Amino acid sequence: MKFSTGQRRGRVALKRFMYSQLYLRDVFLLMFGKSKPLVPFKVEETPPSVYFNFELDPARVAGLQAELDLPFPLAPIRCVEGEDPFYCLTLNIYRVSGLVNGIRAEWSLYIEDPGGTPRYLVVEAQSDASSLDSVNLFTKPVEVTHRETNGSLESVAADESGGRFRATCSSRSSGPLVQIAPEWVEANDYIYWLSGVCDRTFYDSGMARPSARLVDSANVKIEDTTRWGAMAHSEPKHVIVYENALEFAMSPWWNVEDLKD
Repeated sequence: MKFSTGQRRGRVALKRFMYSQLYLRDVFLLMFGKSKPLVPFKVEETPPSVYFNFELDPARVAGLQAELDLPFPLAPIRCVEGEDPFYCLTLNIYRVSGLVNGIRAEWSLYIEDPGGTPRYLVVEAQSDASSLDSVNLFTKPVEVTHRETNGSLESVAADESGGRFRATCSSRSSGPLVQIAPEWVEANDYIYWLSGVCDRTFYDSGMARPSARLVDSANVKIEDTTRWGAMAHSEPKHVIVYENALEFAMSPWWNVEDLKD
């Protein structure tokens, strides 16, 4: 049965009223700490996001934990199916929209959370535009660029020490598709920061089953003068390009109420 004009208008009004009341309910629950926010965070498909994964020297792990005063111990992790776990330093460069916007670069290590599961630990985040982060609240814009020209990805990311990471990935679409290890996907469930605060994330199949390609090392050129580059092997263990967008719903500062003074 089709709605009459009056019935349709009545349902439109009812829909708007009912959902506005639900949102008002959520506002009060959030204000009194009875609920947590969820905000959209989308990693755009163009230009494709890229992960540079470097292996840490196991002999340096204990010293690195002490130097950075990490909230949890470092944990080895598999990024690609079939490989052995290793201590990993990741630089992820991507374009984002939603909670924040612009080109972002994140240097991350992997820690063992209280439940014994490897998780991301962002040790530095930079953006080409002012943005939020869970350490300093606001990140000032710095030099971060990421573009694709004729199938070649060109990326630049400055760090807090004044160093620069520069990379060119040519012929990136000719690399083989790779199967991402489930534990590397699940490491995104809780993304920690040096403060011990974590962001809770929920993601779609684009993250769980991505179209991801390995870039041949012969097609990757890197110049790295950042403080992070000095902590790992100079040649990346692998460079992985995601060909699809990644949709997240994120609850920032998930555990901030539970942190001890």
